[in-house]
Amino acid sequence: MQDVLTLTGVRTATLDWEDVYQRYGREILAYVTRLTHDRQLSEDLLQDTFVTAMTAADDLRDRAALRAWLYRIATRKALRHLRRRKLLQWVPFASADTPVETAFEAVMLPVHEALGLISAEQAAALLLHYQQGFSRREIASITGVSEEGVKSRLARGRANFLAAYRRLERGLK
Repeated sequence: MQDVLTLTGVRTATLDWEDVYQRYGREILAYVTRLTHDRQLSEDLLQDTFVTAMTAADDLRDRAALRAWLYRIATRKALRHLRRRKLLQWVPFASADTPVETAFEAVMLPVHEALGLISAEQAAALLLHYQQGFSRREIASITGVSEEGVKSRLARGRANFLAAYRRLERGLK
């Protein structure tokens, strides 16, 4: 932490953004890439996330919630982008042009395809909970939805994901 001179001339404590980026940038990039299925777009959204966070740093009331706050910004940017492009379903994680290079990728492809077949909001809740380890309360803060709404998205998301995954196993979409 360091003191900086703000535009108003009042000294305030601020975050060491280089340290924050080093600590959280990679994991947020991986998360946003899972949401958008586009690495280049995800890098842009990550940059936008940190620009927004730096300019809105005074809005962060609890420094202990920094990680969740960054995820909230990233999630909103990613979902906004997906909605803006009017994507009701996600693009498959790997295109037909992308060779499956490892056994891990071969196993994960149906998981990513199944995530692409459920709503973006449900998929985001599942990824935030199971992949990133956020609690329902934290996900509510990140997504701006009540805890009951998150509980519903997780329950419906699990059911819809499982149904989509089973359809893919049977060769159906």
